[in-house]
Amino acid sequence: MSLIQFENVNYIYGVGTTFEKQALKNICFTVESGSFIGLIGHTGSGKSTLIQHMNGLIRPTSGKIYFHDEDITADGYKKKELRSKVGIVFQYPEYQIFEETVYKDIAFGPKNMRLSEHEIDRRVRQTAAAVGISEELLGKSPFELSGGEKRRVAIAGVMAMEPEVLILDEPTAGLDPKGRGIILEQIKEYHRNMGCTVLLVSHSMEDVAQYASRILVVNGGKIVFDDKPRKVFEHEKELHEMGLAIPQVTQLMHRLKSEGYPVFENAITVQEARKNLLMYFQGKKKQDCKSKDQNNQDQKSQIESRRKPEEKTV
Repeated sequence: MSLIQFENVNYIYGVGTTFEKQALKNICFTVESGSFIGLIGHTGSGKSTLIQHMNGLIRPTSGKIYFHDEDITADGYKKKELRSKVGIVFQYPEYQIFEETVYKDIAFGPKNMRLSEHEIDRRVRQTAAAVGISEELLGKSPFELSGGEKRRVAIAGVMAMEPEVLILDEPTAGLDPKGRGIILEQIKEYHRNMGCTVLLVSHSMEDVAQYASRILVVNGGKIVFDDKPRKVFEHEKELHEMGLAIPQVTQLMHRLKSEGYPVFENAITVQEARKNLLMYFQGKKKQDCKSKDQNNQDQKSQIESRRKPEEKTV
């Protein structure tokens, strides 16, 4: 079912000034309910401008945007209600933390939705647990936490509103590999448990390959590719020209294939490549053992054939 729909959306910054620039150009796409989408593009491609249109933070210069078949660009549309249903976690969200305690910061969004105290408490504790924030941390100041913990608190604050669409703009920027993996796994688990729609904005091809089932590639304010990850990564040359790269593991498999190894060159995750390489090496080992056995058998046959004439002479 279509949840969000863009129809010929254009956006121009600084209309009528010397700084006029078209950031979005005839954008058309739909977001299906329950999907997990990756949005990629180099800096300045239009990604951030695009996602801010999804909950009405920016109004298009022209074109229409629909949420549940309602035109959110129409005069009088209730943007506040929309923003509780389409939540955006901006890059470095920990800088937006301001409350006295972790509990209050996560509760801020639900309180603005005028929910009951019981429902607010349920959402705060449930969401905190979902992102790995322990009960002990809820009473602490968020400014006492580590960078990764602050990031999770900020993400939990948006999740606690239980939006139908969760948009995350580079949620792992600046984190080490371990912290990045923790947050992405928690987002994946939240998506699975809540059945919501997730849109992950990222520079990391590895991240979108691992978690997204569909990828939108933005370049020069246009959507140039919209397909499954494997199909998108087949356009290695075009992506490279846009300043993007396919996942490193896919590059490795391409290299092995070019050097004559019969591997699956379009593997896009480490797990997929590992499985394929194990199959190759296990098969090669069996083949080597078979060849060795055959060589031994041939040598044995040769020895026996040399012995037979000698036995006849005797």
